[in-house]
Amino acid sequence: MTKTEMDIRLTKIFSAAAIAQAAPDKRTVCKQLKQFDREARARGFHALAQEACQMRWQLVAELQRDRAVMGEVSHGHV
Repeated sequence: MTKTEMDIRLTKIFSAAAIAQAAPDKRTVCKQLKQFDREARARGFHALAQEACQMRWQLVAELQRDRAVMGEVSHGHV
């Protein structure tokens, strides 16, 4: 796969991340980003891999924040 093809693939994953609202959707995108990161590094596309990694950690942070908010709501803190 060429760098351009990998870039297009990453753009599609980023689009999915942008519209993912539900936790299962975000987790699915995280898995896609993790796989992309591995493949990009294996092909020597480290800059693309880094972008995927950063987006994945952003989604992980959102999932953790959402989980914390849901915990507060279920315990009556909000």
